[in-house]
Amino acid sequence: MRRYANYIFDLYGTLIDIETNEESPALWKRMAQLYSVYGADYKPQELHKAYLADVKEEEEILAKEIGTEYPEISLEEVFERLYMEARHHHESVLEVPFNQMKAFSTFIANAFRVLSRKRLKAYDNTEKVLRTLKERGCGVYLLSNAQYIFTMPEIEQTGLVSYFDGIYISSKKEVRKPDPAFMLELLEEYGLKKEDCVMVGNDYDSDIGIAASVGMDSIFINSFELSEAEKEKRLNAMRKRVGCKNYEPVLSVEEIGGII
Repeated sequence: MRRYANYIFDLYGTLIDIETNEESPALWKRMAQLYSVYGADYKPQELHKAYLADVKEEEEILAKEIGTEYPEISLEEVFERLYMEARHHHESVLEVPFNQMKAFSTFIANAFRVLSRKRLKAYDNTEKVLRTLKERGCGVYLLSNAQYIFTMPEIEQTGLVSYFDGIYISSKKEVRKPDPAFMLELLEEYGLKKEDCVMVGNDYDSDIGIAASVGMDSIFINSFELSEAEKEKRLNAMRKRVGCKNYEPVLSVEEIGGII
């Protein structure tokens, strides 16, 4: 495999091993308790249902505003809505004044993430790969479908921030992979030529798909241990969506260390 001047990485499932459970009844019980502390009363199932409805509505609004099939909202706005739109409020010494709503929604978003997260760590060879690429003089960039509000702390906790020459997180750009606009904005901002870059990721549609859509090479990391039949199925589905029937990742490896 040729060496590239710039490596553009996905984050979760590629560089960082994470497990979350946002459907857990225990999570929504804790979240309802937390909202109650600040005077907004929900039953756990009611809060979960309202959260899903607000996310869907915010995504539909944003999709129409910017003209994309792949909108990425900022979840702190949803958590603010949930507080403001609760059917029942009781008096609380911690009731949130309007001028503190941003800080409140930031806190709630991070509480949600911590309570839903079961595992977070960099893969064994992640730092070795990034360090090796930097030593070779390569540019290292991040292109992640994620929420800036809790993804940046997770990058910091895993010790990876210093390796990146640029970090692109979808909630900051209002669009996510596989929309090619997300990749093209990164290339334009940093003055990168697509022929000098390779996209590295573990998802055929979002990671390999965005590379295919802009004519860039890609490397597939099989971190979920997909069978050969499943890999071919997902690759063909991406090819059909993008309209590139002959596109192939230049390399497919079982874990991140395989790219060096």
